[in-house]
Amino acid sequence: MIRLVVADDQSILRSGLVALLRLEPDLEVVGEAADGASTLATVAEHSPDVLLLDVQMPAGTRADGTPGPSDGIALAQELHELQAAQEAQEAQAQGAGQEGTTGPEVRASGSESRASGPESRASGPESRAQPRIIVLTTFGRAGYLRRTMEAGAQGFMVKDTPVERLVDAIRRVDQGLLVVDPELAAQSLSVGASPLTTKETEVLQGAAAGGSTAKIAATLFLSEGTVRNHISSAIGKLGVANRAEAVRAASDNGWI
Repeated sequence: MIRLVVADDQSILRSGLVALLRLEPDLEVVGEAADGASTLATVAEHSPDVLLLDVQMPAGTRADGTPGPSDGIALAQELHELQAAQEAQEAQAQGAGQEGTTGPEVRASGSESRASGPESRASGPESRAQPRIIVLTTFGRAGYLRRTMEAGAQGFMVKDTPVERLVDAIRRVDQGLLVVDPELAAQSLSVGASPLTTKETEVLQGAAAGGSTAKIAATLFLSEGTVRNHISSAIGKLGVANRAEAVRAASDNGWI
């Protein structure tokens, strides 16, 4: 049985997708979420095998009061980093265990520790601490695809994909395969990587959300002059005339 979490802020669309997925005998939807923070909480609670993740979702608020990931790609990146950190910790623990196997008592203790509970997902070669991710988007933008793959997701599909193809993609991703819309893959190669720096991207994201220069500066802990410099640099790189056109160009290409 493949255990799923479905994350999408559009409740009608999410409910319809969940209903269709529950018709499949080998799929089990164990949780739903409508924003970034609740998605992370739902994943932590249910440990799904696969996460279906919308690109454009509100951040939400975490339990500690801080905002959640700004969008689905940022959320995928956060889960990817958690996975990498957990793998590093496991490798370090295994190394320490091998160095400390000086007698049968130590080996027995280590073996007992590794099998400490059924909820552990690190008990075999096929297990994984974080779910594999299929990113779903309304807009098939090539830049989204590149950013999705760089964030560690295993699949990228548009929302109008027939449900049969989506179900097949879930099964393939669960098996460790990559699933990408071939047309978007070709577009991604033709568009290329974003020319924007991380800060330029963040500034344009703030501008796309309607933030003033002062608000963007406060949010990113920058001076207003630095924000203006980043906007000016982005305008030059994108070959446009002003801030609004820079936001539009970056958005159309899926770079923000």
